[in-house]
Amino acid sequence: MTKRKIIINHSIIFLVLSLILFFSAGSILNKTVPEIENVRLWMDLVIYGTILILILTSVSCLVFLKKHKIIGLFIILINLFWFWLSIYLLYRYHITDYYPTFRIADWILILHNVLALVGIIIGYKIITSKLNLKKAVLIDFILIILGVISYQL
Repeated sequence: MTKRKIIINHSIIFLVLSLILFFSAGSILNKTVPEIENVRLWMDLVIYGTILILILTSVSCLVFLKKHKIIGLFIILINLFWFWLSIYLLYRYHITDYYPTFRIADWILILHNVLALVGIIIGYKIITSKLNLKKAVLIDFILIILGVISYQL
């Protein structure tokens, strides 16, 4: 496949998935939360879902184009943000007088720091070509899913 075909295919996939999300978001919300008729909730689902679809199709396109350094940098940036967010919440909970209604447990935030550090190392190994690209993206995706699941504990 040529670069042009890969980019066109991924653009079409992005548009189709975004349109499916746009037209099905209302029915998804009505089935899961039927008593809430909130337009803001629907808009948030569409906006964040579209951003997620854009990120996933961009990474998939970069994998097909074999752009190791860009993917490694992208993984490092995502994990740096995750690390910063966890450190910031730990700082807010313990140093300042911040008492939120829903507080994330300290062990979950520390777990997120460890997972983010592993993700940063994976991104570095992709850039230096010491780790297979597909294996590294799969491992980092699993780490992020583990982090999201740990919020539910």
